Amino acid sequence: MKKFIATCMAGAALAACAAGFAACGSGDLVIYTEAGFAPFEYMDNGKIVGVDVDIMNKVGEKLGRNVVFENANFDMIIDVVAEGKLANVGAAGISINEERAAKVDFSIPYYTASLYVIYSADGNKAPAISQSTAQNGSVIYWDSLAGMNIGVQGGTTADLFLGDELADGGSLAGTGAARTAFSSLAVAVNDIGVNTNVVIIDELPAKTLVANNEGLACLPLYYRGATADEDEAAVDEYAIAVTKGQTDILNAVNEVLEELLAEKDEQGNNGIQQLVINHLSLATD
Repeated sequence: MKKFIATCMAGAALAACAAGFAACGSGDLVIYTEAGFAPFEYMDNGKIVGVDVDIMNKVGEKLGRNVVFENANFDMIIDVVAEGKLANVGAAGISINEERAAKVDFSIPYYTASLYVIYSADGNKAPAISQSTAQNGSVIYWDSLAGMNIGVQGGTTADLFLGDELADGGSLAGTGAARTAFSSLAVAVNDIGVNTNVVIIDELPAKTLVANNEGLACLPLYYRGATADEDEAAVDEYAIAVTKGQTDILNAVNEVLEELLAEKDEQGNNGIQQLVINHLSLATD
């Protein structure tokens, strides 16, 4: 999700690069990400690592280009990639939706994630989060969050989902529930029990944060159906964002993803799942 900064030495070539990266076919492939979303991207000894990093390194190899990752605020990534001047690729556990798809091209989906609610295990500031609000103590319903101050990372799918539920016709409309957006998941989680009651985020980052923060718990977020059999999980799909028209990059990304999804280990896990398992272990060490 950032720029392709190519190294153009001649004056005419340098001007072409300044006007647009499509003029330069080589150079660094710079990727915008948000390194607070383990296991997909996180910091390890000052270096950005994770599932998306591994994927894009393979793309770089396929294209014969050096890959450089830059950390950015999540809510700016799509617009930067859409503009195509500073970046042509965004890899940050980005979910596909209509608004984003109108701005960028998406790769094939490579991971399906469920939304989770993180809350204080002792009920501090979130007394309604208990066995009584969950189906068999295993899920939390949207309407169980009525009246709560709900934290999200700004610009994420959780933020978009929450906006829909707070709007007219949503399950939280008129309940007194409110949204607080944070720049990072770490800041959001630290605010639970202070100003916010809960935080909504995708499953794997939620589980990683709970594993690293004593006193927190998490459960999947569900829409309540007319019957228990009609309950429905809040889910979304991840894909890589590419500037529209950058077909060589998009094709390379899709080829790498197809190869990983076709790969299976002895337990039946595809290549993406294997990367997730590996990084989830590293991120919780």
